[in-house]
Amino acid sequence: MAGKAPDVSGKGARQSSPDSGSGVEMIELWLARSRDQSPDQQDWMSTIMPHVSIESHSAEGPHPSVTFRFTVHPEHCNAMNNMHGGCTATLFDFATTMPIMFLSKPGFWEYLGVSRTLNTTYLRPIPCGTAVLIETDILQIGRRMATTRGTMYAINPDGTKGAVLAVCEHGKANTDPPKM
Repeated sequence: MAGKAPDVSGKGARQSSPDSGSGVEMIELWLARSRDQSPDQQDWMSTIMPHVSIESHSAEGPHPSVTFRFTVHPEHCNAMNNMHGGCTATLFDFATTMPIMFLSKPGFWEYLGVSRTLNTTYLRPIPCGTAVLIETDILQIGRRMATTRGTMYAINPDGTKGAVLAVCEHGKANTDPPKM
């Protein structure tokens, strides 16, 4: 992603216990800092992040998870007034990285890694105005590599979870500096 990401390293602030609540606090901090970027730091994410919120989360193993809510706006759409595939992939890139914050600690996924692969399957068009849920979790995480997944659902008018719109598998590589 272009632009400078907000500093969420949390050095000294993160606790090593996944159930300490620090993971969701770090995600909230990431969201807040992304929304509050100065105009000279704004990028593609600055049109997306104001519309992202945490719906639910669980730090419980073996698959920590976060569910986000997002509403599609005109700036996220292609010429057919459906969410652009690049916006869908960007949302998955961000959202599927966030569960790693529940396990992140100094020396273990402290910098959240970088993408190796981002396999997105688009199943249905997502019209402008659609509210979606993005369910994400960690499938596997090791010292150097991780695999996360995401599923994007429509939210029905009655507020229930609707049709699956897109799915994603995200391969991550750890970028933490070597221990000295």
